[in-house]
Amino acid sequence: MTAPPDLRPGLRFLAFAVIAAPVVFLLSDIAYLVAGNGINNGVLGGTIGVWSCFLLGWAFVGVSRTLEPHAPRGALALLILAIPAACAGAAFNVNALHWDHFGRDFVEAAFDDGSATVGLLAFLPWGWFAPASFVLTGILVWRTRIAPTWAAALTTLGGVLFFSGRPAGIEPLTIAADVVLVLGVVPIGLAMLSRAGHDRAVSRASQVAAL
Repeated sequence: MTAPPDLRPGLRFLAFAVIAAPVVFLLSDIAYLVAGNGINNGVLGGTIGVWSCFLLGWAFVGVSRTLEPHAPRGALALLILAIPAACAGAAFNVNALHWDHFGRDFVEAAFDDGSATVGLLAFLPWGWFAPASFVLTGILVWRTRIAPTWAAALTTLGGVLFFSGRPAGIEPLTIAADVVLVLGVVPIGLAMLSRAGHDRAVSRASQVAAL
């Protein structure tokens, strides 16, 4: 009998992305404050921020895949929100690079002269969909119990704080939101990693029993 393909390496990679994403996200904001001119204004922070958005995209895909057997509609809704959020987040961090280097950002310029306001649609999913994605993740994890409920609660709280502090550039609240997201999202990734290891052990035991 031919063994089925092993899909767990992909799931393990996504679980590691869930663990790494909020940590790198926090590091990007620290870099904005230490080596830049504040939140969303700095070359180093923007560069790290772009990579944090790559990780967030992979992370939300991983969470969605883990949720899908338990809450298929919720998993789909999470993908619909999270992928535009990650893409717009990368754009927002590139904008932060330009702001630090050229002294003015697109969002500020668009509001000032009003001639390019349509371009704000490229950034709005970051401010709206990213916090909504974290809140939805927390709610779905709470309902499905794929990770500890306290992690789900912290993830939801982190999403609310994200929306409260980041658009207004309130630095202490932004860092607090990042820390809460680390405390909430990392355990979800660890639970996914543990689940992938358990599934692998069960699969191996089944293959041995079938011999």
